[in-house]
Amino acid sequence: MQGFPSGDVPLRRIASIAALLVAVACPAVLSAQQKLAVLRGQVLTDSAEIPIRAAEVSLPRLRISTMTDSLGHFRLTGIPSGREIVTVRRVGFQQITTQLNFAAGDSIDTDFLMLRAAQTLPGVQVKGKKTTARMADFERRRESGFGHFLTETDLDKAEGRAISDVMNSVPALRIYRSNVSTAAWAVSSRGQQSVDGVFKPEQYDRNRGAPPNQCYAAVVLDGVPVFTGRPGQMLFDLNTLSPKNLAGIEVYGGNATLPPELNFSGNTCGAIVLWMR
Repeated sequence: MQGFPSGDVPLRRIASIAALLVAVACPAVLSAQQKLAVLRGQVLTDSAEIPIRAAEVSLPRLRISTMTDSLGHFRLTGIPSGREIVTVRRVGFQQITTQLNFAAGDSIDTDFLMLRAAQTLPGVQVKGKKTTARMADFERRRESGFGHFLTETDLDKAEGRAISDVMNSVPALRIYRSNVSTAAWAVSSRGQQSVDGVFKPEQYDRNRGAPPNQCYAAVVLDGVPVFTGRPGQMLFDLNTLSPKNLAGIEVYGGNATLPPELNFSGNTCGAIVLWMR
């Protein structure tokens, strides 16, 4: 026979080629895995720092969540780089909502301190569809006749669209879309502060396309202010959420129409209130 002098030579060569391919592929696989970030830490009571068991820690946009163990510890993996909303929930405690920046391969270790919720809630009479206590403020302000409101039914009809597209139909505010990223922010010319008083976006947001000469709307998420125009704050990118994540949206085009509890006296124009499902 012609070819290789021994029948096991081709097998050895094939094995060598296979080993070489694995060696080349493995670093690429490991590199891809290392680009995902990790969030871990502990959830504790605010006063005595007692561990809180069975608290839910989640990244709503990514639909990633976990529950704390008996010592309050948690760990979330598989987080891509970027800015994400983090929520911490537990019955009997006030919800925590914050934003964290994740870099490729990050391992962020942070603790969350939760305050106990008030024992009693004010009575709210609602006719028609049953409303949860969490959405009582949404319904109360909707009945007042001020502002513009998108309900869960409205948002269900917009599934698959970006929040910036959905909010284009609301006349109170203008949606500014970045031309260098997928980010979008709500801006208004009404109530514009003086040039010296206008909120100036941080370099991170300017790199994402946020202009420095706009008056941005304040943003509240589940009752927690996440942007109020204070120096050093990062803007809230509306497109980090989608209609399927939200139960309702309130939009106030100017400070004159803002309910007192939403007037944060910052360098902002109007406000957007987002309610998670």
